[in-house]
Amino acid sequence: MHLPRHVLIRCLLLVGCVLPVPSMAEMTTLTIPDQGWGVTFDAPPLRPVREADSNDHYMYYGNANLFTVALYVDTPACDGADTHENVLTCFWSKTGKEPLINQASVQKSCNSQYCKLSYDLENSFQGKSITQKHWHFLFAYRNKWANLHVFVANPSAQDLGTLEKFEQSFHYQ
Repeated sequence: MHLPRHVLIRCLLLVGCVLPVPSMAEMTTLTIPDQGWGVTFDAPPLRPVREADSNDHYMYYGNANLFTVALYVDTPACDGADTHENVLTCFWSKTGKEPLINQASVQKSCNSQYCKLSYDLENSFQGKSITQKHWHFLFAYRNKWANLHVFVANPSAQDLGTLEKFEQSFHYQ
C-alpha cells in the first residue's frame, strides 16, 4: 500500500516541525581589529547581528537560533592589575546585582586562561517560564579586558553539550 504523495509530504513536514534540527558546530574565529589577536571557539554557525569597533573598544554579537555569542573587548573598567581574577571581580560587582539572576545557580572558577562565571537568569514571558543559561569567559590579554559571553534560552541537553564543546575549544591568541 502506498500513501498518496500529498499525505507523505504533510507527514514529513509535521515530523520536521516536531523534531529539533541538530545544530552543526564549526570553528569560529573573531579577530579583534588593530589588536593582532582573536578568539576561537566551536559553536553552531553564527549569524552576525552587530559588530562595532572604535578606538579601544570592540563588540561582536551573533546568534544561531537561541544560541547567542557576544564578545566585548575594552580597556580595564576597574582599578587593579590586568588579571583574569580582577576582570571577574569588576564584572561581577556590576552584574551580580541583577534581580533576575538565580543566585543559587552562580558558579565562578578561574584557570590560567580565563575566569568563568555562569548563572541562570529566570523570567517569564506571556505566562511561560524562561530560563537563560549564561556563561562568561573573562580574561585580561595585551592590556585589554575581555568578556566572551555565551547564552542560550531554555537549554536542552543538546544545548548544554554545545556549551561544553564551546568551553573545551575556546582559546585566544
